[in-house]
Amino acid sequence: MEEDYREFREKWERGTRDRECAIQLLYLAWMHWADPPFVTGMSDDPDALELWHQIYQWFGGEGSTDPEFLHVAGMMAHIFPWVLGPEDEWAATAKRLKSRSFELQPNGFTAEMFDGRGDYGRYFAHQARFRASN
Repeated sequence: MEEDYREFREKWERGTRDRECAIQLLYLAWMHWADPPFVTGMSDDPDALELWHQIYQWFGGEGSTDPEFLHVAGMMAHIFPWVLGPEDEWAATAKRLKSRSFELQPNGFTAEMFDGRGDYGRYFAHQARFRASN
């Protein structure tokens, strides 16, 4: 993950602002606190949280029209609201993000939508499979 993080971060810092780079980097920045370094192999980056928020705003935050972004950002915020800011605010934001994602994409998000997209894809494909089985 560390190598991918560095690659996507370098692209972002050089001004590459395409959707796939942004969503991959959002995930990789989040992984700095979502899983411990012995799982991710990632080095500490004190700027990861600020980067996450920057990408969140680049997508438009709650006002985004990108259902996949809303879905994954909502899930990230749901799992770790206290990392992103005031816990109550981010827990409520997570609910609104997830709700809006399903307004824009009522059929939800299948595992196949995430296939072939590296660690990001594997993580959210797993989440989609889990959701489908429950």
